[in-house]
Amino acid sequence: SQILSKSKDTYIKSLVDLGLRIDEITSLTKLILRDIPQDPVRATLTLYSFWMNALSRGIFCNYHREMYPQLSACEICLQKRIQLQDTERTQVLANLERAIKIIEETRYFVNIMPQVAVNVVESVKDAKTIEDIAGIPGRIVILRDRPKAVSRPEFGGSRHLAKVLLNVKKYSSNVNSVINLKFDEVIEEAVRSLGLRYSETRKNIATGRDIEELVIESISEEFKRIGSLDVVFDRGGHGLEPNTYVFGEDSIKVVEKALEIAKKYSEIKSTRGSLTV
Repeated sequence: SQILSKSKDTYIKSLVDLGLRIDEITSLTKLILRDIPQDPVRATLTLYSFWMNALSRGIFCNYHREMYPQLSACEICLQKRIQLQDTERTQVLANLERAIKIIEETRYFVNIMPQVAVNVVESVKDAKTIEDIAGIPGRIVILRDRPKAVSRPEFGGSRHLAKVLLNVKKYSSNVNSVINLKFDEVIEEAVRSLGLRYSETRKNIATGRDIEELVIESISEEFKRIGSLDVVFDRGGHGLEPNTYVFGEDSIKVVEKALEIAKKYSEIKSTRGSLTV
């Protein structure tokens, strides 16, 4: 065809002439090639998100003004203020979509879900605020005995786990994701038997202290004290359910660890004749 008859370099040069960087082009191409076999719709959304983000950053303005000098004062793309994602943010959302799908396809995951439901979050590498961390608004709940995400992931979609992750990243910058699971003695046994690096919070519940803030602070203190960790247990407090927090480089790796825990948990419970799902 006419398109395939031209070399790859021809198209790369055209995109560079528009104002895109080589690394942006390479990253976008990899994302789309990965998305197409799994979900063609997702590939289209990835391309749309990237292109609209490029427009909002004014990348194509110079090229556009050269073609149409009468539009030299045009700033319409810059004024839309559409919440768009750059390439890294698109990757984060793609990871979370995949992580959610893995969870939803694993029925026994419900065995380790806490009453407060599950969320999984992932951040951009240099996250500074909650808006730099994507999560699932409404979380993952149990629906007809299976895990089901209430909504699709989005940035700013979690508050508690986002705060946990932001504080942990102060001491372990390579940690970009966390998921919360329930906590009990069988979970603890499963984590130990898998050889995961774990610790438990050492919070002192003081009068007047917000229990959630105390939990967040005590989790990050374990990373400060020990360094690299896969899991942190927290026994909760007044109004806050005990939880197991699983950390990793991205949401897919975190969910893989969580599924290992879920599988081991199910094996232990089965041998004791107390597994419900």
